[in-house]
Amino acid sequence: MKKAVFSTLGLALLLSTSTAVASAQEAAPATNGLTPSSVLEYHEQEPNDSFEQANYYFIGDAVIGRLGTEGVPGVWEAYDVYKFKAFESQEVHFTIQGDRTSDSWLQMTVYDSNGTKIKRSRDGRYFLDVELEKGKEYYLAVEVFPGLQFGGRIFDYKVSSEVVR
Repeated sequence: MKKAVFSTLGLALLLSTSTAVASAQEAAPATNGLTPSSVLEYHEQEPNDSFEQANYYFIGDAVIGRLGTEGVPGVWEAYDVYKFKAFESQEVHFTIQGDRTSDSWLQMTVYDSNGTKIKRSRDGRYFLDVELEKGKEYYLAVEVFPGLQFGGRIFDYKVSSEVVR
């Protein structure tokens, strides 16, 4: 009787392991397009208040930031900058989640590597669609519109992006 029970348990274990391996192999092609950067969420690193100090950002990531406080001791945060590269020619949809008041909101602007403005979110919209060229570097700036007053309101935000096409 013991042999029959152990044989049955052994067979069940073998079959379940084989099924799990087969399922993992079938799922593998679906995840081959993912990169570690496409699932990351992280906090900004200060200072990132200029193009020279920009935090690096990967399309598909999400970054959490804060404006309206002292970022680096003695430096007041009114502007955050992120640098990213387009590895393919593609349209990217940026979304920002965060605070909004009746007289101010968060705004995103994309610049090329020379600092020339390409596109800005408008009219309090919390998204921005931008066409990117393969191999080029860009900057994404986050700020409060129409501006922040020193010692005024704090704005927490989260920027995320996804490839549209």
